[in-house]
Amino acid sequence: MSSSMWYIMQSIQSKYSLSERLIRTIAAIRSFPHDNVEDLIRGGADVNCTHGTLKPLHCACMVSDADCVELLLEKGAELLSYLLDHQDSLGIDC
Repeated sequence: MSSSMWYIMQSIQSKYSLSERLIRTIAAIRSFPHDNVEDLIRGGADVNCTHGTLKPLHCACMVSDADCVELLLEKGAELLSYLLDHQDSLGIDC
């Protein structure tokens, strides 16, 4: 990777907190090429952060990523955390 590309990626990544990057990586929305869920959690991303109306566990359930759901639960994600429409993680098909 060229040094200019590295600076661009650093600039983009610095605009988002680890917790925001966690949500984006799980949902694969503008995911960063070198981010993965486990590394973000290890780096300090909050597994119970709310981004908009969603938490990481909700996103993992919505994209049917069972491995990610398991990892988030192992790392302390709250199973009964509610969305703004009062639907909990168990109510989302996974």
